[in-house]
Amino acid sequence: MGKGARTRKERAAEGGQKPAEQSRGGSRVYRIVGGIAGILALCLLVFGILYSTGFIQRNMTAMTVGDAKISGQEYAYYYNILRSNFYSSNESYLAAMGITDSNLEDAMYDEDRTFGEYFRQQTASSIQQVYELYNEAQAQGYTMSEEGQTSFDSNLASIETAAQEQGVSAQVYLQNALGMTLSMDDYKDIVWKEALGNDFYENTQAKEYTDADLEGYYRENADQFDLADYRVFQVFYDADDEASKTQAKEKAEEFAAQVTDERSFIRLARENAAEDQKEQYAEDDGTLTEAAPLYASGTVIDWVKDPARKTGDVEVLEISTNYSVMYFVDRYLDESSSVDIRHILLRSDETNDAEIKQQAEELLQQWKDGEATEDSFADLARQHSADGNASSGGIYTGVNDSTNFVEPFKEWCLDESRRVGDTGIVKTDYGYHIMYFSASRPAWQSSAESALSNQDYSDYLDQLAEKYSSDISETIVNLVL
Repeated sequence: MGKGARTRKERAAEGGQKPAEQSRGGSRVYRIVGGIAGILALCLLVFGILYSTGFIQRNMTAMTVGDAKISGQEYAYYYNILRSNFYSSNESYLAAMGITDSNLEDAMYDEDRTFGEYFRQQTASSIQQVYELYNEAQAQGYTMSEEGQTSFDSNLASIETAAQEQGVSAQVYLQNALGMTLSMDDYKDIVWKEALGNDFYENTQAKEYTDADLEGYYRENADQFDLADYRVFQVFYDADDEASKTQAKEKAEEFAAQVTDERSFIRLARENAAEDQKEQYAEDDGTLTEAAPLYASGTVIDWVKDPARKTGDVEVLEISTNYSVMYFVDRYLDESSSVDIRHILLRSDETNDAEIKQQAEELLQQWKDGEATEDSFADLARQHSADGNASSGGIYTGVNDSTNFVEPFKEWCLDESRRVGDTGIVKTDYGYHIMYFSASRPAWQSSAESALSNQDYSDYLDQLAEKYSSDISETIVNLVL
């Protein structure tokens, strides 16, 4: 035993107990590591809870415009709205390219940007515009107009109504619609700022344009509005055969030299038509292009819209694999009409169709029994319409044949018997529309007014941008998206 004891002492002296000491040290390390892991797990849990409730998003600044701070939550709101609207409007087009809702952000928008990057740029731009106007309204001590307040209240009421129809709270409805945690109070705050800024602009900066303003804009931008009629006869050649090209050019020039008027052009087209062209040129309008817009560019259109062009001009143009003999007929301003209308949309489905129809009839009668003016109709639209333009009094301007509206709605608008002040009720797949006919005027005037309005709005925002600089935190944006 002595020897054993001595051996243990010897071993102790030689460090024989070190492995045991290392083991105890290792346990301490594991305890420390385990403690850190536990803390991290707790932190992640807390972060997850705070994130899921929107606390973090509400209290982190993603962007600034002037002195205004835009929270991560507000940034995400604008991003989600923009993304959702873009996807729903272009779903078919995107699907054809193999782009789905799940891979949209990572798909390429253009050569330099993904869709996600594009959405971020557009979101930042939208927020900047909203806050430039909001900041300026605040700086000038602007108070929301009565109409603006009515529109704002109507917006909130429509959320409450939609939530009730789905049997959920307004907050749950918003979360389902926006795909994010957002309280009703948060929503009110965001929407109020945008509403106040827009109301400020409309009542302090927006202009009314005279006929002289519209005519002046037209003269400066005639190519954006004018249409043209012209005739074309094509002589094709083999691009790999120089002789074929020379022969085609000679034929086209000979054709052009014989043209004396429009009738002679039509006759010569029939006489010179190749076998595969004879059917095309058999009719008088076989060579005719009517109502060609002039805002584009190209060999033919550039020739047609030349300011020096006059009726009866003839010229041979080389285009790709043919020589085109051109005959200029006429250039003119598009005088076709467009209309302005207001409407109040009451949404319906199979379960409440009769009830909603009755509501529409009663609401129209309420208007007739009251002031029965366009302004009073606009007020009702702000209060009751479920359409996205309720805040603007249910107005649609510049409605014409090419406007992408459902047919029953468009048919009522474009009925030639329609007169200012006419009202009616139209049923569509969306529900019942209470209609008010506001105005009819040439489409070019609507387009000119819209262009002037957009330009003035853009110029004003450019002025404000110099006053209210913006900055964005990519770190916070990455966190909230």
